[in-house]
Amino acid sequence: MANQKPTDWNVTLDQVMDLIREEVRGAVDKYCDLLQKTVSSSRLEGTELGEKVKDSAEKNIAIARDYLHKLSRAKDFLEIVPIQTEFMQSQLDLFGEQIKSLGETYTKTATEVLNAPLRTVA
Repeated sequence: MANQKPTDWNVTLDQVMDLIREEVRGAVDKYCDLLQKTVSSSRLEGTELGEKVKDSAEKNIAIARDYLHKLSRAKDFLEIVPIQTEFMQSQLDLFGEQIKSLGETYTKTATEVLNAPLRTVA
């Protein structure tokens, strides 16, 4: 292809866009995999609150990956609007669930700490 003139190339704009989409999906997957590994290796394990934070992060990464894959397949603006709307709705729903879950865990932990008997220092 190096010796060919641009007019001799049999590449369409659609083919170029498909190639770019594939590259973007690959980059998104690598980035999400890195985030997933980072979350998995974090030191949040061992406590209920830590596990919930970790679970929330993993769910957020999965939703973002799915969104970016769908977005990369959109052909025009009219296909982007429902994808964006669905993503925002799923984010709001997940955020509400996570706030409720984390709040319950925080309240439970705080109650346990406050109700624990005080130790006397001799």
